[in-house]
Amino acid sequence: MHENIKRNEEAAEMKNPILIPELRELLRKRRFSVLREFIEERHEREIAEYLGLLRPDEILKILNLVDLYRRAEIFSYLDMDVQVALVSGESKKNIAELLMQMSPDDRADLFQHLEKDIADRLLLLLPLNERLDVIRLTSYLEETAGAIMTTDYATLLETDRVEQAIKKLRKEAPSKETIYYSYVTDEAGRLIGFVSLRNLILARPRQRVESVMKRDIKYAHVDDDQEKAARMIAEYDLIALPVVDLNERLVGIITYDDAIDIIRDEQTEDMERLMAISGAVEDKPYLDIPAVTHFKKRVVWVVILAVLGLVSGLIIEGFKDALEKLIILTFYMPLLAATGGNTGSQSATVVLRAIALNQLHPEDIGRVVLKEFVVSAMLCVCLGALTYGRVLLLSHGADIPPHFTLSSIAAVISIALAVQVVWSTVFGAVIPIAAIKLKLDPAVISSPTLATLVDMGGITIYFTIARLILGI
Repeated sequence: MHENIKRNEEAAEMKNPILIPELRELLRKRRFSVLREFIEERHEREIAEYLGLLRPDEILKILNLVDLYRRAEIFSYLDMDVQVALVSGESKKNIAELLMQMSPDDRADLFQHLEKDIADRLLLLLPLNERLDVIRLTSYLEETAGAIMTTDYATLLETDRVEQAIKKLRKEAPSKETIYYSYVTDEAGRLIGFVSLRNLILARPRQRVESVMKRDIKYAHVDDDQEKAARMIAEYDLIALPVVDLNERLVGIITYDDAIDIIRDEQTEDMERLMAISGAVEDKPYLDIPAVTHFKKRVVWVVILAVLGLVSGLIIEGFKDALEKLIILTFYMPLLAATGGNTGSQSATVVLRAIALNQLHPEDIGRVVLKEFVVSAMLCVCLGALTYGRVLLLSHGADIPPHFTLSSIAAVISIALAVQVVWSTVFGAVIPIAAIKLKLDPAVISSPTLATLVDMGGITIYFTIARLILGI
């Protein structure tokens, strides 16, 4: 009893992946029972996060403590570079068993990352059907629906009786990703509909599947973009999305968990573009990426923005005489810059999101400009009136030179801010679409770049209006 309590305490203490020395110490002391408890009490993803910090030989020792099914689940959550290292050094027998237990899509993904000679040797360890499955799945282009689909799905014929269908599903259930929905095909394998497990259970045993199935089915083609397929799963709340070939034959399904991964990667990529971070989405965690790599990804745009900032200084220098006559104008420069940057960034973000969701295309630029102009017109009325009152309130009693009034200065500031809002809002909407249309780097439409350019335009607008109205 005391020993069991001690083991539980030891297992409970290991809650942080940073405490990897504890795992190594347990391995050294051969405290396998504690390690087994540690694994059994945690989700496969959490275990993989721990194991990913160990050496390959240490990972294998711990993986061998669990049954083959759980071993494959944990293995699939490991980083791809760790998976490659493990299969490259493990015995053929163990690897063959592990590969057989993996889901087809995870297995195909692994083979795509292996060196050709290693992949060829491992293929020979697989039975013919699984071998052909790997070859077929790895033949599709990257980032297509075919490249991310799995072949673990349940199918029924439209001519099957309900009792036959249930018996078939009961037999195939352990090896399928999901049986909540079964896909119905004709004799040639063409997708014609789907049927839920619930409807099968509630139907009469002698009914044909075609009488309880639904024909209105959403699907993707093998060469469709993976993001399009993922968005369909999200939009229609699907557990899985069937994938068909050019002949409309069912060849696989994309599960919701894979769709979540794709959408998450897409959002990460969009965020990097929005924040002017060049380069592709990193597979490694943030803390695992060297600082030099982060520097290289950001330095170009930071330097460009710094240079553009000097231009803003030159513009201000050109209006030095106006500033000397009316010092009060300098007090409200940050207000105009901040408001312009905020409205421009809002506009750019909304347009970028619409583009990412395929709601906008480059040919829609005219409609976008018109819509954002209307929005900015309403914003400028609201913000202009607010600014006018703000200047009168905050600058009451300020030292105003002769021939000028506070109300005229407030009018200049509010009008300039209104024009700035219209300019920055429309500019923020146009940049993303124009960049795509011209096939430019999406980073050019990032919010830091936008803010800098809007700032330059805002200063020019501000002092030009001041000169025109106040005659300075």
